[in-house]
Amino acid sequence: MKKRYLVLIFIFLLFLCSIALLNKKVTILQGVDFKVSRITMPLYLKVLNFYNRHYNYKWLAKQITGHLDTKEDKILRLFHWTHETIKPQPESLPVMDSHVWDVYVRGYGASDNIHDLFSTLCNYIGTDAFFTPLYRKAGGRSILLSFVRMKRGWVAFDPNRGIYFRNNTGDLATIEEIDEQDCHMVKLKQTGSIPKDYYEQYIVKNLPRIERIGSGLNRANTQSPINRLRFQLHRWFSDKEPLLD
Repeated sequence: MKKRYLVLIFIFLLFLCSIALLNKKVTILQGVDFKVSRITMPLYLKVLNFYNRHYNYKWLAKQITGHLDTKEDKILRLFHWTHETIKPQPESLPVMDSHVWDVYVRGYGASDNIHDLFSTLCNYIGTDAFFTPLYRKAGGRSILLSFVRMKRGWVAFDPNRGIYFRNNTGDLATIEEIDEQDCHMVKLKQTGSIPKDYYEQYIVKNLPRIERIGSGLNRANTQSPINRLRFQLHRWFSDKEPLLD
């Protein structure tokens, strides 16, 4: 009987500790017109919002690609859908940088927002993907490219401008083939006029080393619970600043 009471007391204390922990104040970061603000909320609300977005990503990725069989078809469908669905940043509206899911909800975004959504959805169909800026060799301006891991290697997409690359045999061009200029640019029908050599100043002999790109955790693959837990553990032990989440 005494042991039973001790178990009940332990469960009750555990319940009280859980309530206290879930009501702990935490912060999230939100960028508006390039100014970052910290928003305070209870932990339970942050967790609920995180899982809500996680299941919405899974649902959205399935809605877009569920009828397709091959990984390449699914990635190309996500690429077309992102470019067609998310409109360019209107000059009259604020530039937002918060949750990736918010890009889909509001239906518009800056270039990094569009790459953010595309690379995140690629991860939700089981394909490693991320995006990164590439700078001209001469310095100055940069562009963003999303990289997606295929069986043949990493391939590049620009969902913002509706551009991707195929090699001279018609397959999606890998980074090595792009470096060697064994590729040609493919434009979606509604994409405006972009010179053929526009990307060359950024990508030819200028792409990240294959053994480095996509390594570790990044914003696109930490929207799922397991990877987010890994990211948080790494941040706690390395004092790394959190992503905008």
